[in-house]
Amino acid sequence: MASNLLCSCHRIHRAGRVVTRLYERAIADSGSGLTPQQFAVLAALAEAEAMTASELTEVVGADRSTLTRALERLDASGLVAGAPGTDRRERRFSVTAAGRAEFEVAVAGWRRAEGAMRRAMGPDKVAQLWDLLEEAEAATSTYVRKAV
Repeated sequence: MASNLLCSCHRIHRAGRVVTRLYERAIADSGSGLTPQQFAVLAALAEAEAMTASELTEVVGADRSTLTRALERLDASGLVAGAPGTDRRERRFSVTAAGRAEFEVAVAGWRRAEGAMRRAMGPDKVAQLWDLLEEAEAATSTYVRKAV
């Protein structure tokens, strides 16, 4: 690798692309038409009764525009439904019966991808990776708020 690319941002982004491809293929092979981002949205909504886009942004960890696109596609496919919230400006989204069914199909692929990660790295290293990523996210989000 070129020495000018030896930075945390590049390494995380590069690993993220490869891991994302693993999950994309596994979820697609399950027969689901979901992307990993859409899967994450459905997973969050499957646990909650209903959530606003702002709440989903926080839970899923996506930026607002990415989440909005995912919600639009899921809504157009009939997998989620939006309803007015307590504030007229907000909408609360919930997973539909069709969305739960699609999510359950995708879970099989997700489990295969998660199993592949654990087999490739070992469960202890996967747990360590999660801890390090959580620490990196917390550390850099605090730093970014202070200004670069």
